[in-house]
Amino acid sequence: MPHVVISFNDGEILHADTPEVTFDLSVMEAELRSVDPNCERAILPTAAILQVLVGDPEPAPPQNEVDTWDRAAFHFADGEVRRAWIAPEALLGRFGGVWRIVEPGSREIATVAIPYTSLKGVYRIRQWDSRSAAERDEGVRLEQLARVLTEREAGATPEDRQRRALLARMRRDEGGAAPSRP
Repeated sequence: MPHVVISFNDGEILHADTPEVTFDLSVMEAELRSVDPNCERAILPTAAILQVLVGDPEPAPPQNEVDTWDRAAFHFADGEVRRAWIAPEALLGRFGGVWRIVEPGSREIATVAIPYTSLKGVYRIRQWDSRSAAERDEGVRLEQLARVLTEREAGATPEDRQRRALLARMRRDEGGAAPSRP
């Protein structure tokens, strides 16, 4: 049984031993490594798991070999983005995937298991973005939101605009406060 470190969506971290992680089931069985003698085993729903680090990191292959692997960006539902090279032998199960990855600047290969419920997507990319993380995130979400709202308003019919105004009036009373509920 490999040793794993399980990160949950709420920030909790659990050390455990598990059978091989394949994500064929919507739950994961684990033997807990805890100081609490009352907990021995658990069944964990994959929907509660953010990611699982499987085993210990290993030395990465030579960089010229790693450069032949796909570059990927893992976009998590919480907004995190992890960039890495992905080894060719990825295991995609019914409820998640298991990837051996090397992150840029790292000399280690790590095995990560990520339930699909934690991901927005895994994107194959042509080249690394050379901007810093702060530059990549700066204003992008606001620009996208402004663009979508502008496009939506430009394509709206007078009936759409009237319906939106009615919904806004239903949500607020005349004083600007939310209406009370019975």
